[in-house]
Amino acid sequence: MIEHIGIFDAKTRFSEIVRMVKETGRRVIVTNRGEEMVEIAPIGASGEPHRTRDEAFAEIERFRQSHGHSTREENRTDIERGRM
Repeated sequence: MIEHIGIFDAKTRFSEIVRMVKETGRRVIVTNRGEEMVEIAPIGASGEPHRTRDEAFAEIERFRQSHGHSTREENRTDIERGRM
């Protein structure tokens, strides 16, 4: 079960909440006047594997190439020339 906690309470108990999330693996949703704002979850809870920076850039590059967008080198050239 996911616990909901108000933003003021989350602010005052942040360290305690972080320890609880880490130890139990349970997620906590922070609300503001009943509206869900953010979720505090243990690392790895998203199901997404963690990537290194180089792996992330390589994945972006594969996406760009498969969709006909500019390459990393073209983007770097644009940045160096002040076009981005």
